Amino acid sequence: MCRHSPYFYSSLAKHGIISLLIDRCADPDRRTRKFACFAVGNAAYYSDLLYPELQRVIPQLTKLLLSSEEDKTKSNAAGALSNLVRNSNMLCEAIIAHGAMQALLKLVEDCSMVALSPNKREAVNESPLKIALFSLSKMCSHVPCRQYLRSSEFFPVLSRLKQSPDSAVVNYASHILSGVFEA
Repeated sequence: MCRHSPYFYSSLAKHGIISLLIDRCADPDRRTRKFACFAVGNAAYYSDLLYPELQRVIPQLTKLLLSSEEDKTKSNAAGALSNLVRNSNMLCEAIIAHGAMQALLKLVEDCSMVALSPNKREAVNESPLKIALFSLSKMCSHVPCRQYLRSSEFFPVLSRLKQSPDSAVVNYASHILSGVFEA
């Protein structure tokens, strides 16, 4: 309902649908979790109208990034986090406080060996690495996130990713590294 416009945002908020959607991110069914993360991302894409209510999903998205979820679920969770900073910095502090940036960086670190291998091009395309890097690059547009990123123990992996044979990985890593040092 929110994939192409924010038309239904106010109705979703008014009828408590966002709360139910957030709860589905912790559903016992893995397919439900995967699609709930995607839907949460759509609910944050066009404006920050639903950010106050969506703040409650940040711990669950973080948990999914750190768990043994399938890669598509992790990609959807990372994408949802990028949309939670897309329209304002309202949720930056919560994203940092709940460990979401740290989880994204950990995911990048976990995927980095595949990204640096010239023989693993297909595996890079299947992994959540590019979406995690995209999310971190969007977070770099906000001062609190840039400050956090600079101080993270996982920050050095971004420099190593500039050596990846995958040009998209190199571009994301370069964008993050240049964005982190903006004033």
